[in-house]
Amino acid sequence: MYFKKIYIYLIFILFHLQNSLALTQDITLTILVPDALHSEYLLAKSVCKLLGRELEVSHSYGGTNTLDCSVTFNNSIDDIITKIEQNQFQYAIIKSSEFDTRPSNLAIRSILYFPAEQDYVFVSNQNVDIEVIKEINFGVINHLLEFKYLHSSFINFSAENLIVKQKIPMHLGTLRFSDDWKSGKNLRLTEVE
Repeated sequence: MYFKKIYIYLIFILFHLQNSLALTQDITLTILVPDALHSEYLLAKSVCKLLGRELEVSHSYGGTNTLDCSVTFNNSIDDIITKIEQNQFQYAIIKSSEFDTRPSNLAIRSILYFPAEQDYVFVSNQNVDIEVIKEINFGVINHLLEFKYLHSSFINFSAENLIVKQKIPMHLGTLRFSDDWKSGKNLRLTEVE
């Protein structure tokens, strides 16, 4: 009798713990990339795929959150950067070298850095919710093993080299995620500040 009660309590606690480790809010992303012929597109589709995996985990434990992740093309890098700056779109994946000749921009923030055959940066507007950025980072890092096998140039991806400070300032949500990840906190439990 007591074992049955203990077993039920353990299942209940495990259910709530796992649910707290899955996608915890609705997320909508439209990621701008230059075209479908280069790695920016593959990276964007991979981010959507891994966030979809996180959503599946959430749903398997009773979560009701939704994910709407899509990729849109814009051939002009200047247009992409302008649209992110002006908050017309919130996300883009661009070659890191595209920012070399540009003045530092206070409106654009780095979310993740992808050292593939060239260096790519997943960027957002600084106004994107910090918690959404943390969710995106969780979704990618939690399923990083799958990400590494989507393409041969991704095989060396790790949490340490995706979350690094580059020329583009990091989004505050990524900085918080990085601090929490490195400190080993149970990051999905609701934080009270």
